[in-house]
Amino acid sequence: MAKNFSIIDSVLIVWDATQPKQEIEELKTFGHELRQMGKAITFLAYHPIKKLTPVMQPNELYQLASKADFSFFEVPKGVELKKNLAKPFDIFINGCLKEHKLLITLAAFTQAKFRIGPYIDASDTHFYELMIKPNGADLLENYLIEIGKHLKKIH
Repeated sequence: MAKNFSIIDSVLIVWDATQPKQEIEELKTFGHELRQMGKAITFLAYHPIKKLTPVMQPNELYQLASKADFSFFEVPKGVELKKNLAKPFDIFINGCLKEHKLLITLAAFTQAKFRIGPYIDASDTHFYELMIKPNGADLLENYLIEIGKHLKKIH
């Protein structure tokens, strides 16, 4: 269920914490630009560790997940993770441009109305309403630019 960009209220942007720092900064910048346009933004970073340390605490803007938030069968089981996935975000954006089973799982379980992800493999096409093939010198920057272009075309 795609909404016109002007009436989009909420966006969930997910990534893997092991992505290059430059990519994570680009995702944060993109999210903050959306926030300046009046969109409610939530970032969700997946940390590929057994359990989050006591120092790693989520806040209103930044949510965290780890392996402990997924069952043996890679189904979301953490209370906070399930709560975030149950929120009816207008848009879900997968910010990881490499195949990542757990981020695809998040796309499958989210209650977001419109899901955007990178086109990496034809087998992933049923997890997203919009897929964009990363290209160019800066793959993530071009991916985010394309997302912006496509969102503004929705009427």
